[in-house]
Amino acid sequence: MHQFNKEWKLSGIQRIFYNNLVGELGGFGSEDGKFIWPTSVTNTLDGDLAIKDTGNHQIQIFSLEGHHKQTFSYGSENTKCLGNVACTNEGLLLVSNGSKGIKVFTKEGEMIHLLKSSKADWKHSYGLAVMHSNSIAVTDWTDGGKVHIVCVDWRMNAVLKTNVVDGLQRPEYIAVTKDEDLLVTEGQLFGQHSGGCLKIIDNDRSIKKTIGPKYGHNFSFVNPSGVCVDGNGNFFIADRWKNSITMFNPNSSLMATVVTHDLEGPSGITIANKDLLVVTDCYHHSVKLYKYKQGILL
Repeated sequence: MHQFNKEWKLSGIQRIFYNNLVGELGGFGSEDGKFIWPTSVTNTLDGDLAIKDTGNHQIQIFSLEGHHKQTFSYGSENTKCLGNVACTNEGLLLVSNGSKGIKVFTKEGEMIHLLKSSKADWKHSYGLAVMHSNSIAVTDWTDGGKVHIVCVDWRMNAVLKTNVVDGLQRPEYIAVTKDEDLLVTEGQLFGQHSGGCLKIIDNDRSIKKTIGPKYGHNFSFVNPSGVCVDGNGNFFIADRWKNSITMFNPNSSLMATVVTHDLEGPSGITIANKDLLVVTDCYHHSVKLYKYKQGILL
């Protein structure tokens, strides 16, 4: 089923695999281990996967081998079904649900705090990313779109300060590079918004680059969603309209579409600690694991 391209050499990658599905979690249902609408995934400190199921309003924990470990509810969801899950450097799980607050859970599923403040003005929270400094980045659809960089005292669960990046259009998912640049996808909603691109926000919190809607002569984004970065700085973008995953090298001068089959509504994506690309496949009610490289160059 899979192929590899011997000519491609992205950062640290010897060969690129295409459509190499190596595992699948879930299936339709409301019981433990099943999903209605999985929309986001993150790695836990234990090397497991925490998966946000918007349809069931649950977080489910799986091992990479596919063993279901735990389920807990995060409560209600905004009617627009916004939201994400992320893991802090201390192992706490953060859940956004389209509202102004972000819920903080222990890895055992106990909610310990609702993170909000007058200093934090996100009204329609969507994407979450934990930065190396342990601040968090939150995408927000208020006034067209913005990103909030939120500095938190995690001992007190208190917001200390926020910085705001304006000028985005319906920002959705967000990821952080090793240099703490922010990668933000802009989707589309029934053709009412422009976007269809990835924006890169630098350390000065300025938009330094936009990728899309078109890239080169033969590729374009339609409705990009999930975004993540691997250990070599390559980044991946899901497109829920084209049902594909595209990979770029760190300076975005090279790209390859690494998943093109058997997805329907891919949303959240992450790189697991065994160099697997993990994709929440919403309308197949599952989470899929792909191999995308053969080896690391020494």
